[in-house]
Amino acid sequence: MFQRLDELQTGSLYILTGQAGAGKSHLAASARRSGTLWVLDTEGAAQNLSGKAGIHRRIQVMQSLSLKALVEAMDEIRGLGKPGDTVLLDSISKVFQAMRAYAQRRAGAETDRKTGVGFDEHASINRNMQAVYTGLTELKQAGFHVIVIGHLARKYRADTAGLQDEGMRVLADEHIAYEADAMLQVERQGDERTITPIIKPPRPAHLKMNKRYPATLATLYPDLVPDAEKKTAKAEKPKARAPEPVAAPEPDAEDDDIGFAETPAPAPAATASAPRDPAEAEQRFFTRYAEIVGGDSWPAVQGYLRSRAPKPTTV
Repeated sequence: MFQRLDELQTGSLYILTGQAGAGKSHLAASARRSGTLWVLDTEGAAQNLSGKAGIHRRIQVMQSLSLKALVEAMDEIRGLGKPGDTVLLDSISKVFQAMRAYAQRRAGAETDRKTGVGFDEHASINRNMQAVYTGLTELKQAGFHVIVIGHLARKYRADTAGLQDEGMRVLADEHIAYEADAMLQVERQGDERTITPIIKPPRPAHLKMNKRYPATLATLYPDLVPDAEKKTAKAEKPKARAPEPVAAPEPDAEDDDIGFAETPAPAPAATASAPRDPAEAEQRFFTRYAEIVGGDSWPAVQGYLRSRAPKPTTV
């Protein structure tokens, strides 16, 4: 039942928000590469992703605004998907608005003439939203990477002095801030997009509150980037060493058995040498097999092998 802290299988849960046209859906659909992208489309806009550059290669879409359909879809993802897959809910704001409109109609009011809801309606909305949040959290705990898109709206608070501006918030109920690892505002300036953690301090250590970052894979999932950088660095090292053995033996060109037979040997040995430590061995493994196992983490390997074997700690 209990596991060591370093053995926990968990994914991530980010909330992306921003003005219309900032590129939230495109960023979410291109944030990761491995596994399958499962899209819960509540806005009927998933088809707009087709043909766009950089989006995930394997996408499965379910379109619905029904709470029952959303909950059943999340259950199906847990059964059919694998740890390391990505789940995109686009958007939580549309779910919230639909539940609020339903609660108003049930209360006997026209939605265009009544902006407030009573206590019973609030309780119904909160209960239904919590069912969605629970499903998303269960996916995260099962090793899925969850991205939730929310509309950006200004929040006001009524008091004796009138309406007080509380700033920009995600258009959803108050509990949404507790569910996310980070709430990220997406902004676009021309062709450049940036993301900024807002509202709450982000849980991931590599993100800082109110600091602007480029909207890239490295910002959201830095664990996926060092592998590529290390692979590039290793490919460049043999090129830097190659001229040295060629220049050194030139004075002894007649000694065929001494110079040219032995000196070039280190270059191919550098790429075929054994890993220095378990970290390098793990990096080499996922560089070669991430696409096959459907992810770049040990839970993905366990899911592929259908085994709960612990992660190796030695080379």
